[in-house]
Formats: sequence, C-alpha cells, structure tokens
Amino acid sequence: MFESNPELFFDKIVENVKIERKKRKISQLKLAQILDFSSPNYVAKIETRKHNVCYNLEHLCKIAEAFNLEVVAFLPNSEKLDIDNNSE
Repeated sequence: MFESNPELFFDKIVENVKIERKKRKISQLKLAQILDFSSPNYVAKIETRKHNVCYNLEHLCKIAEAFNLEVVAFLPNSEKLDIDNNSE
C-alpha cells in the first residue's frame, strides 16, 4: 500500500508525531528546539505538509528519544490503515 503511495506514508508519520506532541502538551517551538531549530516554522511546515517537507530519520530519532518512545511508534501500521480506509 505505501509503496504505491509514499506521500500517505509520510502523512501518517507526521500525524503520529503531532498526536504524540499534543498528548505531551509540547509546543511546536519546543519540538523545534528538540530538533535543534530556533523557530517553530519548520515544524509548522512539516505538520501542514507544505512544500513536501517531512521528518527525516534523524528527526524521528531525536523526537523518539525526547518522548521516550521507539522510532517505530511513529510509523504507520498498514493493517490499522486498511481498517481506517475501509470505514470511510
């Protein structure tokens, strides 16, 4: 499924990071600082998927460490995605 639609894969990663960020009440600015950026603009672009920017593996490693999670927690589960798509 993701092989034919990598944008969906990236969208789901971004969505999962955003869910975890909000669950922890972490602002875009704080997340940007975790990623060694001084401004939240980059995180905002990622979360809105503007200009096709997304988190890279280094970003996901830093976020996972800060959130005390494993990187795989951000990866979409294709089985869950199939269920979600079938319910629409």
